[in-house]
Amino acid sequence: MVYSEEYTNLDVDNVFKEITYDEFMNMFEHLETGIVLLGGAWCKNAQIIVPYANTLAKKKGLDVIYNFDLKYENELGRQGDLRTGTSLDHRMEYFNIAEKTGIQSDTVVENTMMPRIPSPTFIAIKNGTTVGYFTAKYIHDEMTEKLELSSEDMLDFAVKFTELVDLIKGDNRFDI
Repeated sequence: MVYSEEYTNLDVDNVFKEITYDEFMNMFEHLETGIVLLGGAWCKNAQIIVPYANTLAKKKGLDVIYNFDLKYENELGRQGDLRTGTSLDHRMEYFNIAEKTGIQSDTVVENTMMPRIPSPTFIAIKNGTTVGYFTAKYIHDEMTEKLELSSEDMLDFAVKFTELVDLIKGDNRFDI
């Protein structure tokens, strides 16, 4: 994926790196450290926050923010969503993500008791353990065309993002 083509207002020189489900799970299994974005360009909240996250990441000295998109393309080229996946494999992947990240939610996935993982959610993983996360939901009406943050929302995001970075920064295996 070329992030600067998918996200409005994102620099060509950005810190985002797409990862697969297996690569995401390996972060836990191999005791890795980093920031992961759960979400994709299809989400208006991700559209407004990704360029800002890129700027903050560079200021904080991060070389990479990993991105795992909760949507997938099936064998027929149709897009699906792990959060409502109908196959057992997709439901198991979603369950594993919810379990490993510890994400809590007031809403559950249709026909399950698993918490619904909102997009975009930023996760801090340190030594293979989730040490923090937050959801960057600033657009409450998905039909709106306005894709910009207010000053208060920018400050709120900056504080939360900085807290995540600070949680992982002490690990010498993290390239900063």
